[in-house]
Amino acid sequence: MHLRTLNDGIVASSRQLAAALLAGLGLLASGCGSDSKEGNEAADSPSGCVGGALEADLEAPPLSGPGVDPGTGEVRPRPDGSSYVVSTTYGIPRSGDDVRERYLQYFGAIQEQLASQPGLVALQLGLSASCGSGRTLAVWESSEAMYDFVMSPAHLAAMDAADELLEPGYGVTHWETADPGEISFAEGARRIKAASAR
Repeated sequence: MHLRTLNDGIVASSRQLAAALLAGLGLLASGCGSDSKEGNEAADSPSGCVGGALEADLEAPPLSGPGVDPGTGEVRPRPDGSSYVVSTTYGIPRSGDDVRERYLQYFGAIQEQLASQPGLVALQLGLSASCGSGRTLAVWESSEAMYDFVMSPAHLAAMDAADELLEPGYGVTHWETADPGEISFAEGARRIKAASAR
């Protein structure tokens, strides 16, 4: 079964979390196109707040989307046993009202794109108040589906602005897995750490 579009649950939960992020932090990490920005820690980020270490106070609603089993909260295995592509991002916003205003523009365009993005199976957004950081976790039918989103005008614009909107040390990576246990923020942090060590 091909899961081609988002359901209302993804849009609603990401909008709710976006509101919390914007109220508490002003920004959520953006960019899915490269592995890890040089340096793993922003110069003025709180100690231990890096993409490769999961924040102790990370708050996130469960995964949502058409590929999530409501009984378990996990992504349903594919009938043929093949893998999904999982992408994750981490970032700490730069401070300032001008950054917040620009971010609102980028996030709105990305929200609109995700609402109808073919191939998005599940989405989860998280935030840490102690680090002032945000994380994303997205599950895709295929690499092609993920890169279709990455190369969309809305996402390309956000990627181009990432250095202006995010502190150094933001991280982005992706992997393939058929194991629901490898679809988590903890696994994403582990993989960001491995990518930044290269």
